[in-house]
Amino acid sequence: MKSPLKLMIFCCSTFLATTLFAQTTDNIDIPIVENARIFAQFNDEYPAVVNYFTPLSEQDVIHFYQEKYGEILTQERKRGRLMLKFASDSNNIRVVISEQNKMRQVDVLVEARKVSQ
Repeated sequence: MKSPLKLMIFCCSTFLATTLFAQTTDNIDIPIVENARIFAQFNDEYPAVVNYFTPLSEQDVIHFYQEKYGEILTQERKRGRLMLKFASDSNNIRVVISEQNKMRQVDVLVEARKVSQ
């Protein structure tokens, strides 16, 4: 009679611990301009992504991410899209800005930086 009770307590405590762990998992912080209209956000694991629309100018978006991530490592324009690359101690960051219906679409991808051995 003790065995089923122990098993039930074990299962309940395991479920509770798993649930608490899932609730305390931190999302990857991706800065977003004020008044952005987010249409996709996946920031619970790497690679983390956020996609949004903003009425800000391309230059304002560039300035925002320079303030957040520092120096632009590379900047390239292809097919009307501007791609900026940044890096932090632990992440590689890519910001893509494009024109969409008189607004800017901003796509931000954050990847965990691979550790060199």
